[in-house]
Amino acid sequence: MTNTNNYIPTRERLKVDREPRKLRVESEPYIVFIGNTFVPVIDVLDIKRKREYYIPINPASLSKIIHIWVVENNGRISNLEFWINKESDDKFSKYEIEVA
Repeated sequence: MTNTNNYIPTRERLKVDREPRKLRVESEPYIVFIGNTFVPVIDVLDIKRKREYYIPINPASLSKIIHIWVVENNGRISNLEFWINKESDDKFSKYEIEVA
């Protein structure tokens, strides 16, 4: 039997809101089990707060940008720094992302 503990996040999930945050990618994408489904995530460091988080990268407004970064960086995104926030306070609003 496979050890499912490999799929449990070890960091707190970053809740992105309208406040811009500067993050540094600390991992390549990997899969965790959240809310009864497998979700692709990356580990990040909030540079200002010096706190480690993970963020799901499955929303289209985020995954499209991540894919572009992977292609532009020969398949790697670790150590990339970027700004992220949401367009509005709506739960399903799009992410706004910009390379730092």
